Amino acid sequence: MKTILGLILGSLVGWLIWGYFTSDFSGERFFMFLMGIITGYIIGRSNPKKKET
Repeated sequence: MKTILGLILGSLVGWLIWGYFTSDFSGERFFMFLMGIITGYIIGRSNPKKKET
């Protein structure tokens, strides 16, 4: 859970910095990016990789 919160916080800071320099604070793109992160995290957590031996 700590990693997903760090990823979301880092992406928020990156979005704010990018928006400051480009004057483009597109909330729609950021929301879609967050939904992709959360969906990927949930799927990855429910289907862990199997270790090859």
